[in-house]
Amino acid sequence: MKRQLMALILLFTALAVPALAADSASSTNSAAASGPAPMPTIAVEEIKPGQRGYGLSVFAGSEPERFEVEVVGVMRNNLGPNTSYILGRLTGKGLERIGVANGMSGSPVFIDGKLAGAVAFSWPFSHEAIAGITPIDAMRQLSGLGGMVPATPPPPVELKSLLAGQIPKDLLERELSRLRPTFAGGALPMVQWATSGFGERSQGVLQRALGSTTPAGKALPGAASKSLTLGGAVGAVLVDGDFQLAAIGTVTDRYGDQVLAFGHPFLGLGPIKVPMATAEVVTVLSNQYSSFKIANVGETVGAFEQDRKAGIQGRIGQSAPMVPMKLRIRMGDQEPREFNMRLAEVPQFTPMLVGSSVLAGLEAASYVSGTQSLDMTARFRLKGHGDLELRQSFDGDNAGTDVATFILAVAGYLVQNPLEQVSFESVDVELSQAPQPLAASLVGAHADRTVVHPGERINLNLDLVAYRGEKFRRSLTLDLPEDLPAGRYALVVGDGASIDATRLAIEPSDPVTFEQALRLLRSFHSRRDLMVLGVHAGSGLSVAGEVMPHLPGSVRSLWSAAASGSASPLRSTIAQEYREEMEVPVDGLVKVDLEVRRREPVTGKEGGKEGGEAGSEGQAAPATSAVAAGKTSSKGGKGGR
Repeated sequence: MKRQLMALILLFTALAVPALAADSASSTNSAAASGPAPMPTIAVEEIKPGQRGYGLSVFAGSEPERFEVEVVGVMRNNLGPNTSYILGRLTGKGLERIGVANGMSGSPVFIDGKLAGAVAFSWPFSHEAIAGITPIDAMRQLSGLGGMVPATPPPPVELKSLLAGQIPKDLLERELSRLRPTFAGGALPMVQWATSGFGERSQGVLQRALGSTTPAGKALPGAASKSLTLGGAVGAVLVDGDFQLAAIGTVTDRYGDQVLAFGHPFLGLGPIKVPMATAEVVTVLSNQYSSFKIANVGETVGAFEQDRKAGIQGRIGQSAPMVPMKLRIRMGDQEPREFNMRLAEVPQFTPMLVGSSVLAGLEAASYVSGTQSLDMTARFRLKGHGDLELRQSFDGDNAGTDVATFILAVAGYLVQNPLEQVSFESVDVELSQAPQPLAASLVGAHADRTVVHPGERINLNLDLVAYRGEKFRRSLTLDLPEDLPAGRYALVVGDGASIDATRLAIEPSDPVTFEQALRLLRSFHSRRDLMVLGVHAGSGLSVAGEVMPHLPGSVRSLWSAAASGSASPLRSTIAQEYREEMEVPVDGLVKVDLEVRRREPVTGKEGGKEGGEAGSEGQAAPATSAVAAGKTSSKGGKGGR
């Protein structure tokens, strides 16, 4: 009886344990069960020339289709140590005629029924569809990678150059070109950039910078498969909303919530957070240089998290932060057009996305190139630092490009500054457009008298020339400071941008904290601001980002000799600053020289009068050199800060 009982217990245990184990495994892997299991793979060491297999990619619609692959060979240590690529000849689906098409990046290749890797690159003008294939073993390593966030590069325009209005004209295209991954030996990654909302001019800028770029659209609900199966189209989205910019490629591998794609870098940043979207292929267009897919971008289904040499990795169901941007454009008296976008929050590239969106918005609302005037107000909402609002005016044939590059340069400094990590909560840009330049040129100025006393009121008469118009005069009334020293005194008159550059030349300051930098940026003036600086010779220092214009000689000597090296001597002092808003932008910079004489009290001392109108006390050299160094007078077509 005892033996029978033991047998029953053993039998029950044998039946129950597998069931319990199965339940436990089901519970543990519930998250992974939501997606397919990993496919068997073949190592690159097992690949031999002449082996045949097949690949999957979407050529129209959303369903992957088969093409044939013949192994040509393996390129070992080709693009770096321990980096090998399979070389394959692709046939079928018209590839013999059109070659490897952009958008096939990531197309999975199978040898002996096992996953071998992803189509990654090819060569333009090739007579055969020969592709480089990234081994799958290298791609699967992406799923386990973590890593530190990459270091933010220096800003595209340093603060000094930004304040001085020295912004390269080709800044937008130069920054956009950094989005384009490259291979050695003339090979090109087979990714396809898809855009929507961008017009001919802005599309041309993207084309020159990124290479293969085509207009796209938004996929209809249900047109693009949400499952992201192997060989399905997938997009990495940088701009979404009224304008879209996405890199279109193909899903290489999918297991659980993991997605591998492209087979080459996207931005080459390592850890990233970029939205992952479905895509619908409209057709494949044959092109002599390099054929490409035309695709519509679908809805966001996850986020890419790794961007490495072997490809990109993401997860279904994850989210990537984006920066909301609003753009309002008014043409004359018409109702303003409003555009809303969301920009990928990638410090290295968000500023460029801001600038290109401004260019696209201008083209969509009216026009970009051609003679015009633009008044801009830009508001950057900074996390932890409040708002930065800037106003500026741009005139001439390049006003549209100038406003886009200016906003790019400012945004670039904010999120790429070397002082503190800063991010955007939102970006708002308002533009008012006129069909012709409005800026008046400032050509001359003179005072009602040249010998003055501290505290006196003087009148300045300014000569200006309207755009394609007549000369006109503007008068200003200025109260001189009570504490002016005797000697030469210069009044520098000009538009706000030119005066800002002059001020920086006279009193240079290198911020050592982001708050100091922000204070400088908030001191920007528009070209609609007519400004006057009063300058005389003086002793001062610029120390640790702060300007100290009036210092005793002994203090100045001690601080200048300090080992810190943070003190810079100031040869001139700004005694006053005046601002008056104009009805039109102003362009130019002029100087009015005055002589200050101090009134001294008469004493009753014997031997005669002491004092009188003394002009010798504190005689100072003119500030001409310092002012000239800051002069940024420009012609009608120049934009500014």
